[in-house]
Amino acid sequence: MVRTEDPDLVTGRGTFVDNLSLPGAAHVVYVRSTIAHARIDAIDIDEARAMPGVVGIFTATDLGADGIGPVPIDMPLLPADISRGALATDTVRFVGELVAAVVAETRAQAVDAAERVQVHYDPLPVVVDAEEAMTSSTLLFPERGSNVVVTLPAQREVDFSACDVIVERRILNRRIAPSPLEPRVAASRWEQPDENGVRRLTHWQACQGAHPIRNQLSAFYGLPAEQIRVITPDVGGGFGAKAFFYPEDLLLPWLARRTDRAVRYTESRTESMNGLGHGRAQIQDLRIGGTRDGRILAYELKVIQDSGAYPRFGAFLPFMTGAMLTGTYHIPNAAMHAVGVLT
Repeated sequence: MVRTEDPDLVTGRGTFVDNLSLPGAAHVVYVRSTIAHARIDAIDIDEARAMPGVVGIFTATDLGADGIGPVPIDMPLLPADISRGALATDTVRFVGELVAAVVAETRAQAVDAAERVQVHYDPLPVVVDAEEAMTSSTLLFPERGSNVVVTLPAQREVDFSACDVIVERRILNRRIAPSPLEPRVAASRWEQPDENGVRRLTHWQACQGAHPIRNQLSAFYGLPAEQIRVITPDVGGGFGAKAFFYPEDLLLPWLARRTDRAVRYTESRTESMNGLGHGRAQIQDLRIGGTRDGRILAYELKVIQDSGAYPRFGAFLPFMTGAMLTGTYHIPNAAMHAVGVLT
C-alpha cells in the first residue's frame, strides 16, 4: 500500500491545527492546580482581568451559571457516580487539574494573565501509591468510602496441581506519559445563523477520531450531532492518548460562545506531560506453572491498576490486560483478578 500522506509531511507542507488561519481568534490558556490534593478556598482574578489583551477569565462558577454540567464518563463499566467538573469546583485532585480559563488576544498575553490568577488552597493529604490507596484512609471521594473504583474478579480458580514447576514474580509496569510530538491542539468557532436561526459549531482538534469527539461534544452541550462539525487535519502522533476528549477541548465551544469569537488552544510540553492521559501503571503479581520441559499449564495474574484521580481510560486498562492475558499461547487454565484504584 502506497502512503499518500508522506510527501506533504516530509517536505513541511502538512497542515496541523496550530497551522490553521483563524482570523480574529482569541487564545486560551488554563490556570492549573499546583497542588495534588486540596480544597479551593478562593480564586482571585481581579489583577489578571486587568492585564493587557485579556478578553475574559472564567471559573467553575461561570460554568454553573450557564448550566454546564460535569464531564461525562465515556468509558463502559466504570462508575458513573464520580463526576469531574471541566473546571475544578471546590477540590483539586491532581497537579495540573484545570482551575480557570484565561482568554486573551495573544497566547503570550493569556500566559501572562494566567500567572496573575491567585488561587488559595487548603492542602489535603495525598495518596500516590496504588497499593496503599486500596486501604488508605485518604480518600479522593470520601462519599464513596473507598479509592477502589473497578473490581474484576477472576472467572475461575486456577489449578496448579499438575505443575512440576511454579514461578511467582511481581512485575512493576511503570506509568508512562505518551508524549506525542504534537501536544494537544484544538479550536472552536460558532458559525453565523442559518436560515432557521441555528448556529452550527465547527471544532478542529488533533485527535484520533473525529466522530467520538463530535459525539462527546454533543452529549456535553446537549446539541444535535448534526449541528457539530469536527475537523481533524494532520495529527502529530497520539499513541492512544488522543483517542479521547479532555476538559481542555470540551471547554472551547463554551468559551467561544461566552466571548462571541473563535478561540484556540495549544498546550505546552509541560501541560502535555501532566495533563494528557497516562498509560500502564500496573502492579502485576503473577503465578505461572508448567512441566519441566517448558509447557505452561497454569497462569494466574493479580493486577492493581493506578487509575489516576478520575476513573477514565486508566481505570479501564485492566479490561485490556485481561483480554491479552495469555498472548499467543493456548493456556485454558488461566485467570486474572484486577482492581483499579484512584491516586
